[in-house]
Order: sequence, then C-alpha cells, then structure tokens
Amino acid sequence: MVRWGLLRGVTVSGLMTLAASCQTTGYNSGERVEIDCERSPIQSGWGDVFTPPWGKCHRTTASKVELMITSHSRYFEIPGGYGYAAYQSADKNTYIFQQSVRDIARLYKNRTRGSLGWEEPRTESFAGLDYQVQRFTLRRQSCAVYLLNGAPMPMYPGYRDRAFGYVCANRLEREVLERLLTSFSYDISRAENAPVILLPVKKTG
Repeated sequence: MVRWGLLRGVTVSGLMTLAASCQTTGYNSGERVEIDCERSPIQSGWGDVFTPPWGKCHRTTASKVELMITSHSRYFEIPGGYGYAAYQSADKNTYIFQQSVRDIARLYKNRTRGSLGWEEPRTESFAGLDYQVQRFTLRRQSCAVYLLNGAPMPMYPGYRDRAFGYVCANRLEREVLERLLTSFSYDISRAENAPVILLPVKKTG
C-alpha cells in the first residue's frame, strides 16, 4: 500500500486510483454516458478493426469528486474475432495506481467465464512499447488480456493514463496481436463537447 500524505484510494472501473487534492473545475463526477464511437478517444488505424452498429462506446468518471479519472470503453471486431478496449486518463493530481495484467484478467472475469489454459503473464514489445500480455483459450478461440501503462505522473508513484482490454480470434498469432495493439491511438480530446446519451447509474451493494 502506497502511503503519500493525504492520498486516498478508490476503485474506478475495477482499477485502483489515488488522489492528492480536490480540484473539480470542468469535471462531472459520477458520469456514465454513451458516446458516438467516432468521437471515442479509442481509435484504430487498421481498416479491418471496427465497432458494429449495435456496438457501444461508453464514458464514465469517478463518483468521488476529489478524484478525476475518465474511463472510455469500446467493443470492436477484427477478422475472425472480437475484443474490448479501455482507456483511462487521470487529471488534476490524480494518478492511476500500478497494477498487473492479472488484475485486468480479474476485471474481465464475467466475460471470460469458461476460459481455459491461462498462461503465465509475459511482456511483449510492440513498436517500442512494452505490453503485459496473458494468453488463454475461450470457446475454441485463442485470446489475450493486455495492459499498457502510459506516462508516469510527475511527483506521484503512478501513471497519467493506461490502455487495457482483451481480444479473441480464431488464430490470435503474435503478428495479429501486434498489428491490432499498434493500430490503436488514444486521444482524450476527441471526446470534447461530443453529444452523449445519459445512462442509468449502476446500482451497487
């Protein structure tokens, strides 16, 4: 457990975040909305990667006003498979606590129910970036959970942002995984002033 002055910890979309101050200007806490996928921060430059018309793109924010974390999620399809991508961005002295790809796997436990053959996590280097990857099998498809930590947060023991998710395909070879992950770009500014549809707040407890 990190101890740093007045830091507090909460969970946002299943991931631990910590904050050092209370600054909320221009930030809507507890937001859960649907956003046009064309305005999602998560985009892919691979022409065979797309979100179908019935697929959704969501944005959520931390419900604690002293924490400023925005989470975007997106369903996508690739040749012979599908996946989920998520992107978290921290702001205003909030940072994302370092975790492992095993934590991401636990986050997706409902979607990977019935999976088999989980391999040991390993680091894969694609285009100069290091991804934590853990492979498994689900309904006769080969799959992988991945995690990419972003830039470190100055003065705080954590990260500004992170990208993570999982993907399954009939043949998820290393070349396919590399092409997919390196096709993604993440830019939170794409969602600025985008029209949104409010979603009901999920009940807890």
